[in-house]
Amino acid sequence: MRNADLETSSASLENLTKAHSGPTVGGGGMSRVAIAFSPDDRAPRDVIRAVGELLLPKTPARLQYGKIYSELCKRVPTTFARKVTPRRVRAIYNDDARRVEWYEMKALLEIEALEEARRARLELAATANRLAALIAAEDAALDGEERRELGRLAGALDRAGIKADGGVAR
Repeated sequence: MRNADLETSSASLENLTKAHSGPTVGGGGMSRVAIAFSPDDRAPRDVIRAVGELLLPKTPARLQYGKIYSELCKRVPTTFARKVTPRRVRAIYNDDARRVEWYEMKALLEIEALEEARRARLELAATANRLAALIAAEDAALDGEERRELGRLAGALDRAGIKADGGVAR
């Protein structure tokens, strides 16, 4: 091929990609959902195992299936809910599934993100409570307004009914 031919082919490729507004859904290209999840390079097996470890840490896989299944059923759209079964969860977990649907992957990533956020929030609440205890124990030179603000910070983190130690607030 000559350089002129190469330049023409690259220009035509650029024009083709510009003319094509985006990938087609179900038309051979990647779907919009697949593009949305492309930054996460993990395999579905790795994602579901991470979710299982977040939901029930240090427990055998067979005990994690039920919890993963119940969380997955909450997040999968109702039109696809009948397709998610405990056997399907086990197949994804063991890497036996031929393919993982976009709604399953989306739900798994949502579960993972929500569980990580919940854990981070609990850790922040525990840190705020430890800080409040240290300040109270050392009788720091804080005025009343600063103490009230610190108490509000520690108390605001428990509004969802979750205490920093993992127990349920009463």
